[in-house]
Amino acid sequence: MRYIALLILTVFLVVVANAHDVYRWVAPDGSMYYSDQPHTGADRIVLPEWYPPQPPRHVLTPPVKATKPVFFTYNSLTIIKPTSGENIHDNQGNIEVILSIEPDLNASDNHKIQIQLDGQVQGEPSTSLELSLTGIDRGRHTVEAQVINERGRVLFRSRPVTFYSKHASPLFHPPRPGTPQRGVQQAPRAPMAPRAPRAPHAPFRPATPPR
Repeated sequence: MRYIALLILTVFLVVVANAHDVYRWVAPDGSMYYSDQPHTGADRIVLPEWYPPQPPRHVLTPPVKATKPVFFTYNSLTIIKPTSGENIHDNQGNIEVILSIEPDLNASDNHKIQIQLDGQVQGEPSTSLELSLTGIDRGRHTVEAQVINERGRVLFRSRPVTFYSKHASPLFHPPRPGTPQRGVQQAPRAPMAPRAPRAPHAPFRPATPPR
C-alpha cells in the first residue's frame, strides 16, 4: 500500500509541477488522496521550488589530429672538388673530395656521407664534408657522394663527377727508395765479354834502300 501511495504521489507531483502547495487526506476506506485544491481534513504539504530539467548540453570536443611524422629532406648535395673533367696530377693517386650540402647534415638522426668511386664504396661513412681518396690508378674515374642513415639506406645522392687521374711515367721519373715500381722497366744490360790480349809488337827495323 505504501508503494502505491508513493507512486501516486510521484505522478501527481509531475502533474502539479507548477503548483507550490499540495493537500493530502485519507478516505474512510484508508485510501490516500492528493490534490492542489484545499479539502476538508486535508493536510497541507508545501512543495519546494521546482525547476524544469534543462536539456543536456553536448560539449563538442575538437577531434584530435593525428600527428604526421616529420621527414628530414635535403635540397642539394654537390661535389665541389674535383670538378667535372678535371685532370689531377698526383703520382701517389691522392684525390681530395670536397662537398657542399643543404641543409646541414642531420647528425641527430645519425646521417652520414658515403663516397663511391666508379660504383664502389670507398672507406667508412663519415660526417665530414672533406674526404681524401688514396692510391687511385691512372685514367678516367667517376666519383659520387651519398647521404645514408644508420641502416645504410641512401637518402640523397649527388650528381656524379668525372675526373682524370694523371701519374708521371716511371721511365722518366724513377720511383723513390722504398716505393714499389710501376710501369715498364728497362731490362738490365748484359756484362761485356773480356777482350783478347794483344800480340807483342815486332821490333822496328828501318827499310833497306835498293842497290
